[in-house]
Amino acid sequence: MTSRERDTPTNGQTRPQPQYAGFLARGMALGIDILLIHLLYFCCLCATVAVLWGYSPHWLVLIPSILFCLLLFVFTFPLFVAVYFLTLHGWQGQTLGKMFMGLTVVRADGGEVTPGLAFLRFIGFFLSLLPLGLGFLWSIVDREKCAWHDHLAATRVVVKTSS
Repeated sequence: MTSRERDTPTNGQTRPQPQYAGFLARGMALGIDILLIHLLYFCCLCATVAVLWGYSPHWLVLIPSILFCLLLFVFTFPLFVAVYFLTLHGWQGQTLGKMFMGLTVVRADGGEVTPGLAFLRFIGFFLSLLPLGLGFLWSIVDREKCAWHDHLAATRVVVKTSS
């Protein structure tokens, strides 16, 4: 199928070409997401410390509670990050950072992202990160501004149009 056939719906009207999100907009959205993830997780840890300390409000109990939460952090933070990205991308195609920046993730054919594609994109995110972030920098030179994880999952990050 040619790009012309893909952009022409069956009723004869031409579908507008999507505006792909650039490296800077995507980076700002990711920065917002990283900030929000850390704030949300820090609040969860503080609540856990408060609950644990509430059972015995003595300062000697506070230190083991903090150490327990730090150990908990090491094991649960990667899961928290995965749930954040997989849930939001799979559910509505955008994270809170992308919402703020007016971006959304769509399939290459313009359809909605499925939970399976969100998972594949999340795995690909680490492949983009591994070689010194080269997979992210690739979006600067790519014609459709895709990073490696976008190519892997056949997704595109586009500027959300008001409809």
